Amino acid sequence: MAARIESSGDIEIICQTDDLSAGKTARLVFRAWDDTKPPFTVKVVDPTGKSILERVLRELPTGKPQSAPPVTFSVSVVGQYAISIRELYGKLEGEATLTVS
Repeated sequence: MAARIESSGDIEIICQTDDLSAGKTARLVFRAWDDTKPPFTVKVVDPTGKSILERVLRELPTGKPQSAPPVTFSVSVVGQYAISIRELYGKLEGEATLTVS
């Protein structure tokens, strides 16, 4: 079954969800409409409320050539994963809910 992602905020969170299911790897890239200033913090919380990823990024992975590699994490269980990204020293941020069924 396909997963689905709902994103909001200044920085859009994008994940290819066609064949994403428990036991597979999610790959995240980001798109910002305004100029962003690195570094960024990315956090992913699994359906049980446990933080499974917390990382500082020097560059925003966009999926374009010469971009930083996507942020990846293992989808261990079915449910809703909360994802957030923020400029460490700025105001821009984005949030998303990745629903894996």
